[in-house]
Amino acid sequence: MSEAPDQREPQDAARPHRDTRDAVEAVTWPVRVAAAWSWRVLAIALGVWVLGQAFIRVELVAFSFVLALFFTAVLHPLELRLRRLPGPRSLSAGLALLIGVAALVGIGWFVTAQITDHSAQLGDQITNFVDKTRSWLHNGPLHLKTKDLDKLADNITKAVKDHQGQLVSGAIETVRTVVEFVGALLLILLSTFFLLRDGEQIWGWVLRLFPRAAHDRLDTSARAGWRTLGGYMRGQVLIALFHGVSVMVVLFVVRVPLAAALGVLIFLGSFVPMVGLTVTGAMCVAVAGLEHGLTAALAVGISIIVLVQLEAHLLQPLIMSRSVEVHPLAIALSVLTGTVLAGIVGALLAVPFVAFVNTTVSALRTAPLPPAAEAAMAEADDPPEKPPLPDV
Repeated sequence: MSEAPDQREPQDAARPHRDTRDAVEAVTWPVRVAAAWSWRVLAIALGVWVLGQAFIRVELVAFSFVLALFFTAVLHPLELRLRRLPGPRSLSAGLALLIGVAALVGIGWFVTAQITDHSAQLGDQITNFVDKTRSWLHNGPLHLKTKDLDKLADNITKAVKDHQGQLVSGAIETVRTVVEFVGALLLILLSTFFLLRDGEQIWGWVLRLFPRAAHDRLDTSARAGWRTLGGYMRGQVLIALFHGVSVMVVLFVVRVPLAAALGVLIFLGSFVPMVGLTVTGAMCVAVAGLEHGLTAALAVGISIIVLVQLEAHLLQPLIMSRSVEVHPLAIALSVLTGTVLAGIVGALLAVPFVAFVNTTVSALRTAPLPPAAEAAMAEADDPPEKPPLPDV
């Protein structure tokens, strides 16, 4: 008996083919990894932006507390030594803070006294400089006429008169700024005192905000960053002291009247890497030129350049190499970014912040993970097996 032909084959052939492939499975593994990285990076950027907006809202308080942290990093070794004295912890913290404040007040008083004592002489030098400049514009290569110079002076005077309202509002804004400065100063002093006295308790409270499994790694890495911050600040004090004393000696040799005050300004300007020493050094060159002419200005300028090179190739590796490892390009970028975002204060805080973050992140990467976390990380690092694509 012959078998009947199978009637199902023509029916299957006539039925339209249904594609069972999944579009997601067609995406290659590198593209999936890139997409996963992209949305996570965007989420981190959004979080940083939100934190930045919150920081701007409380900018005065935030900057005051950060300055207090830096001040604490400088005074912490002194406070540790003062703990040997009999008495409560408040005594050692208060004495360390008083010594730091006395040093800052002494520097400010010295600079003010020097400028006040030589203000008349400096005013005469500035007047003489203006007269020489006017004579050069009239008799020099530009050959400006007296009418043109008088017109320029009249334009400047007219501009001042036309903007008197803005000048008054600027004066009112200055008063408000002074009030804010006093409030910020009080906050810095109060925060520094409590950080010196109760720093361990405050850090313990912050640590408890994170999951318990991460406490050991966070504590180890943050303490490493804190040591780097303290080493940077104390090393910067030594380098700034070298700059101030050496430039002051050069100015005394040239017999510049404001040598001591300019040396203190060099000391303060050295805390802003690259920018501060350039600005204060230019001031020293200008004062030397006003007092003794071009030769003295060139001598001071060359001396400052030599001292900067000596500091860069000798003092920086000797003092900073043990505590701070930040590439010069990172320093330049951080100073520029800090200046754009927050002016002089941002330039002052940028490099210590970058050094702290660099050390903390490096310590986080090298710190051992708990066993459970290691197992979870190992499982997460293994890419999932790709399911086979269905046959067409």
